[in-house]
Amino acid sequence: MSEQVKSLAKALSVIEFLSKHPNGAPLQEVANATGVNKTSVHRMLSTFEEMGYVSQVPKSKDYKLTLKLLHLGHSALSSDVISVTRARLNELVADLNETINFIAREGDKIVFRDKIEPQYSSFRTRTFVGLYGEMYCTAAGKCFLAFSTEEDRENYWQRNQRVIKKLTDSTITEKEQFMNELATIREQGFAVDNEENEAGISCTAVPIFDNSGTPAYVVSVSTLTPRLRAMNPEKLAARIKETTTQIEQELFG
Repeated sequence: MSEQVKSLAKALSVIEFLSKHPNGAPLQEVANATGVNKTSVHRMLSTFEEMGYVSQVPKSKDYKLTLKLLHLGHSALSSDVISVTRARLNELVADLNETINFIAREGDKIVFRDKIEPQYSSFRTRTFVGLYGEMYCTAAGKCFLAFSTEEDRENYWQRNQRVIKKLTDSTITEKEQFMNELATIREQGFAVDNEENEAGISCTAVPIFDNSGTPAYVVSVSTLTPRLRAMNPEKLAARIKETTTQIEQELFG
């Protein structure tokens, strides 16, 4: 086994150890349990922290895994998931005659796993399956963050200071306003992108929760802003919720 492979194996052993300690573990304990020297463990954990896979508990400074690994796991299942969700999404697009998006989270990005457009529509979005997008300015991204943990939201904001910028006049770039927006989303159960990513286009998004209560995916509807207002975001969200509830039952029982 090469030195590079050995180093990788040691790093994975650190991840596996932390997976058994959801409340976190101190550096020395990680080193003792894995048999990796303390300096190397610290270097590994620092790297994982920079990449968003590990965070430190504020008071104890213990290390614990973040939700990023969970999102990667969901991504690995995405091909099988699409075979389950496509029928429900087709029903939704036939009912609404609007573009339907099925979205996952990967780290600090959203990724379009499926997209269905109505057969007859003069409006077409520029998104496509496999496209990555930012979280702070999209309805889907705000859904993932709103129903995540407070620690995840805080870490996301800190990591993405260079990314967060005004794309339109409606884009939220102030932390307090953004966190208040996420609180509203948690209360009402859905998110709306009020032309925050692209002028003239708005989205309404509803999360799909797994058995742990974490958003595994999001279903969103993209349309021209006047059409969204005519449909009423609350009524639209309620219709999307019917679909997400069905998908939750089929995917997670």
